[in-house]
Amino acid sequence: MLNKPSDRFARYVPTIQLFAARLVLFHQKVAERLGLTATEFKCLRLIALLGPLPMTTLAQESGLQLGTVSGLIEKMEAQGLVERARDPSDKRRVLLKASGSISEQASTLYRELGGLMRQELDGYSDSEFELIMRFLTQTGEALATSIKAPLNREGRKRHRCNERRE
Repeated sequence: MLNKPSDRFARYVPTIQLFAARLVLFHQKVAERLGLTATEFKCLRLIALLGPLPMTTLAQESGLQLGTVSGLIEKMEAQGLVERARDPSDKRRVLLKASGSISEQASTLYRELGGLMRQELDGYSDSEFELIMRFLTQTGEALATSIKAPLNREGRKRHRCNERRE
């Protein structure tokens, strides 16, 4: 039994790092099967999961510069993977939407490559599953906050909690 929270964190760090590395490689394999780079695929997934959304929101969510995102979108639009549409509530705004066919292809690959996860998840009770989901959701939100944090002059992320008040 772990006695101190610091013991938990010491055990957590290498476990989550290995998990993250394997997750990135899994997504890279899915991206390759779709003929995309890992970055293109992750942007496409963000559009599919959070969209339709404006390009500026995609840039914020991905942590990429707006110019980089613009180039990715142009390439993916030419491939028929992304569509642009006027926002019905504000005609000046353009929203990005993943094409149905690519979302369907990605979902098929996830089912194919991730079949073992279904078996693993079925082994948990409802309360265990809800705990896992809460952890993943809160961790994802913390990661999103970190991705969106602006860089300081040294190229490091600057967080509001680290800024001194004057």
